[in-house]
Amino acid sequence: MNASFPGLHRNTSCLDPSNVDNFKRLFYPTAYILIFILGLTGHSISVCVFLSQWRSQKSFTPVSMLMVNLLVSDLMLVCSLPLRLTYYVLNSHWPFGHIACQIILYVYYLNMYSSVYFLVALNVFRYLALVWPYLYLRVQTHSVSGIICGLIWGLMGLACSPLLFAKKKSHDEGSTRCLELAHDAVDKLLLINNVTFPVGFVVPLMIVIFCSIFVAKNLLRPSPALGRTRPCRKKACALVIISLGIFLVCFLPYHIVRTIFLITERQIKMNEYKESCGYILAVRKAAVITHCLCTSNSCLDPVLFFFVGENSRSTFVRWTGGRKSSGAAGRNQQQEELHVLQK
Repeated sequence: MNASFPGLHRNTSCLDPSNVDNFKRLFYPTAYILIFILGLTGHSISVCVFLSQWRSQKSFTPVSMLMVNLLVSDLMLVCSLPLRLTYYVLNSHWPFGHIACQIILYVYYLNMYSSVYFLVALNVFRYLALVWPYLYLRVQTHSVSGIICGLIWGLMGLACSPLLFAKKKSHDEGSTRCLELAHDAVDKLLLINNVTFPVGFVVPLMIVIFCSIFVAKNLLRPSPALGRTRPCRKKACALVIISLGIFLVCFLPYHIVRTIFLITERQIKMNEYKESCGYILAVRKAAVITHCLCTSNSCLDPVLFFFVGENSRSTFVRWTGGRKSSGAAGRNQQQEELHVLQK
């Protein structure tokens, strides 16, 4: 929700949107190119691994189904980055039409909040497997995981649907604006933010922290089966570390700065701001930086898949010329994980 306000207080140089626009045109293309290359590479490898597993198993486990949906969500965002990159390379001019602009905005927020809840689902599954194994045995079915994925896509798609009906962006000196919102939308955006901040971030973060604490407590507890289950315990530990890392590095700064940014812009709109010019410019630049940090979550999810996905590391090892494990060994390992960690 990065907004610039053409024509707003142009008599005050520090409030001139062109100051931040120049920063955007430098920072966004650099970040988008890096995220696109890393994201496309990671997701291409992940898709190949999934296809390889599908050919050998002809089905996905419930956890793998959640991972597939998470990667599909990320891939949607990664594929939209070249259009965003083009916009800033063309000096904030959108040549692709109003419908494409609406879809790009929709895809971004759909990806972000669906990724949040797919991560929540993965952490809840792991929590149930370690703490409530018998309950997990009843819910770790394809029908339950399919319903969960459908609910996440449906609810997040519905919640983000107002972006598909946004007003057509104005023209500024012959350029069509897309990824920036007019100042008359700040009040509405602040109201939406007051809902999405707790529902789309705070509640999911609390669930992930709750699950992580109990998973970590279980992992630290001495177990007579520790030697036999070291690989699956490592996957549980990797899920805790990577999930919390994505929330704290990608999502937390973005949501905090977005709230401060919208409050500041509303004060500017109402001519009620009391902060210095340096503060206002710092908030606007921080909004750009944290937006890119949030976008970078699409690069980290393939890392999550590599360390947590079932048989993903062994598949990658075989591709790189490592020792090929037998099918029986793979099945024995999966049975061991099911009985001991209930994965």
